[in-house]
Amino acid sequence: MDDQSLWKLMREAWMKLQACFDPVIKFSVSETGLSIREWMVLFSTLTFEPEDTTPSHLMVRGPYTSSEQYLIWLENAADKGYLEIISTGRFRLTPEGRKVTRDFIKVAREAMVSADPLPLSDSQTLADLLDRLVQSCLETPPPPNTWSISLSNKLMPTSDPPMPFIEQAISCISAYRDDAHLASWRSSDLSATALESLTMIWRRQVNTLDELREKLVFRGHPKKVYTDALAELRARSYISGVRNVLRITDDGKLFRDQVEAKTDQFFFSPWSSLTQSEKDSLAEKLNIMEKEL
Repeated sequence: MDDQSLWKLMREAWMKLQACFDPVIKFSVSETGLSIREWMVLFSTLTFEPEDTTPSHLMVRGPYTSSEQYLIWLENAADKGYLEIISTGRFRLTPEGRKVTRDFIKVAREAMVSADPLPLSDSQTLADLLDRLVQSCLETPPPPNTWSISLSNKLMPTSDPPMPFIEQAISCISAYRDDAHLASWRSSDLSATALESLTMIWRRQVNTLDELREKLVFRGHPKKVYTDALAELRARSYISGVRNVLRITDDGKLFRDQVEAKTDQFFFSPWSSLTQSEKDSLAEKLNIMEKEL
């Protein structure tokens, strides 16, 4: 199996595993009174420790969301007693915030153990192979930088029992994909909002400025930010058409295709640490996991 197909299978198995503890997520979120995005901010705050958390920290991995929106989510979590405001724009988990976050991790991982469809020896082999891949990602010289995967790796449990380790390992690999994606376009000096706007048009998810704004309203940007982003893309001849009929140009498609190709290049480079036989073994166990969950 080629690397791209293996990654697709890995994500599918991961999604099936996540569905096993989705009820835990929904219950935990409802108990705290937080939105799902405010809830996820608590996890980010945990990984940033011992540093305080700021909107700037959150924007490293998620540059598409506005600083103002991140601040709103942080302040809402603080209002509910889960974060402490250290100074303007700086936050830290309160004892209650740390407790609910750690309690969720514990209960979710118990659900993963119960859901494990593999024989113990196969789960251990899968965990070992994924661990090697994670370590290879961490040790591969940049690009990309390893900001996201290093933070995700801080939540890595022990490998016994193996299924929680497997889930966090795939989460780390997904974080490395984010690192690779960021490295693939940063040198272009295109703004994050322009890149995301181009991506939405490239994927044929939007055709107008209003559709773009509606799809990305959760990012917290005013409409003008997207008007400016489209102007930025027009200045580079990446899109054409008026605000109500947006089209990607040949130059725009070429640029976005190159971003995807560079992402794949950076992302899959560490995968050479596994032999083809080991990749086949990884695929076999992921395939069973995906089918049986």
